Amino acid sequence: MNDEVNEVAEEEVDEIRPAFDDAVAEGKGEDDVKMAMITAGASFKGVTRLYNQYMVDAGFAVSKEEKDEIVGKILTKASALDQEEGFKKVIAAIVDKAAGVNEKSAAALIRSWAKTQDPAIECWKKPKGTGEGRTGFKSKFYAALVANPAMTKEEVTEYLKTAEGTSANIQKRESVYQAIRGLANDIHANKAA
Repeated sequence: MNDEVNEVAEEEVDEIRPAFDDAVAEGKGEDDVKMAMITAGASFKGVTRLYNQYMVDAGFAVSKEEKDEIVGKILTKASALDQEEGFKKVIAAIVDKAAGVNEKSAAALIRSWAKTQDPAIECWKKPKGTGEGRTGFKSKFYAALVANPAMTKEEVTEYLKTAEGTSANIQKRESVYQAIRGLANDIHANKAA
């Protein structure tokens, strides 16, 4: 009985690899390739492990061990990881040498490796945002209200129809913008009094 079950499992595995190969050859994305593998008999629970193994076997990715080895070799020779240029240079080297590793993954691998060193190695970090704030339609509307705090209902209606970045959805919410205009009018009137 167990031999019969093993035979079925082996037959299903024999159908999964061609499904993987066909889906990859068609240029399908990861999710679509996995769906093809599941349709061919891969279990939902095991499809990711099998997909990763097939990616390594096909040369589209490297195994975890190979990736760790590549990263270690590159980073032991690296310098200036605390500088943007040096950090980005190492990212490019890892992406070039480790199939299937993108820039974001390479940066995470570098930071992880740097933390394990004794003493830990400081890595470059992208500076936080400049605090320029929002640039969407609401911000533009607020700026228009600041420029003209006595804006009328008609001016708001016209603004919602003609301003850059407006949309049908924004125009549907005119009552919200009119309420904001009313508040700005009240504040402006009280300040003037």
